[in-house]
Amino acid sequence: MKPKILRTYNSVWKVEKVMYGIQDIPLPFPLTYRQIGFFGGGVLIVWILNHFPPLNLLDFGLIEYIFLPGLFAWFFTKQLLDGKAPHRFFLRAIQYHLSPHHHNRYKEVSGVKKPYRYPGKVGYRQLSHQERDDADEHRVSD
Repeated sequence: MKPKILRTYNSVWKVEKVMYGIQDIPLPFPLTYRQIGFFGGGVLIVWILNHFPPLNLLDFGLIEYIFLPGLFAWFFTKQLLDGKAPHRFFLRAIQYHLSPHHHNRYKEVSGVKKPYRYPGKVGYRQLSHQERDDADEHRVSD
């Protein structure tokens, strides 16, 4: 087992509860309550989607109610997207796309009344584009 680098001691005290068996029947591998919750959520999503066409025309049994929720639980508990849990990443991405994007120092700004004007003169350079023929392309200096 590879040692885990701890930047703080907060994660030391957060121990996930693990289920090793149900009513004295051992499970083939230990499951956390979080994995069981995502598996149940996956079963619920598959059950809801089976009530809408064209998905209700397919009947795969084990694939629908064991494999897909298991894949769903594995992805949402074992994978990281941009260093975050996938459900938190998707929620933040949706929240970002729905936000107004008018912020000043991470605080939302009420409506912008008029555009900002600089009090003094602002200097700038205009670029000129000259059309050159093929012979000019290989010149080192102008």
